[in-house]
Amino acid sequence: MEMQPQLPGIDVPPAAVASPSALDRYRHCPRLYRFLYVDGLWEYSRSSASQAFGTGVHAALRDLFRLPPHRRSADVLVRRFEASYAREGGGGREQRAQERARGAEVLRRWYERADTLAVPYATEVALTATWDDVTLKGRLDRVDRAPGGLRVIDYKTGLNPASQERADADPALTVYAALAQRRLGLPVTSLVLDYVAAGVQVRTERPPPVLAERLAEVLATARALRDDTEFRPRTGPWCARCDLLPRCDAGQAQVRLETEEGFAS
Repeated sequence: MEMQPQLPGIDVPPAAVASPSALDRYRHCPRLYRFLYVDGLWEYSRSSASQAFGTGVHAALRDLFRLPPHRRSADVLVRRFEASYAREGGGGREQRAQERARGAEVLRRWYERADTLAVPYATEVALTATWDDVTLKGRLDRVDRAPGGLRVIDYKTGLNPASQERADADPALTVYAALAQRRLGLPVTSLVLDYVAAGVQVRTERPPPVLAERLAEVLATARALRDDTEFRPRTGPWCARCDLLPRCDAGQAQVRLETEEGFAS
């Protein structure tokens, strides 16, 4: 019996394409992932003053290290932050003024302790690579030359630095290491979480056996995400702060339950 031939590139399973932020949202709550990445409800995700603060800090540091070292200064860094922050918006006038002042103070302190003469290998570079049926993509804040290979630096603007254990297990750093090694052709010998506002750096590594093991876990999550058709919600205390709460019955039920328990206690 003659069979219809399989057409190359058409009759194949769908590939998974994921970024660290998408994978993190899926782990946090599959329903939230569906709202944003499947339903496209990004307009319901509020832009806050703190988000604008983070975006402004990242943009300022990127712009600083794209300048020749002799043109860099704390004043230049602050001006780049203020320009980016003005474009981002978010929050009321008073809160915006506070975050703008905080950004200037934070970045001046960072400039005093940082190696501002460094010439990065790359800044804010977008990389994509495929492993079998999974494509990972990521935007690396900064990549430096290091003894034996590359150092990946990820800027953070939160005030609570990750523990060493969390940094060692961080899936995003695993993705960045795998992408840099695959696309830039050099081993990643170290990874740094630079907490700009907290004034702390947390360093970690992904030796080849560890990178292979952690990358396999990331790829498994990406495949689970691809094959998920239900996107069941993962409820908890975080539901009350979710921008998409009005669209999630399970989240609303969780908030009502916690409110009732609070009144009863």
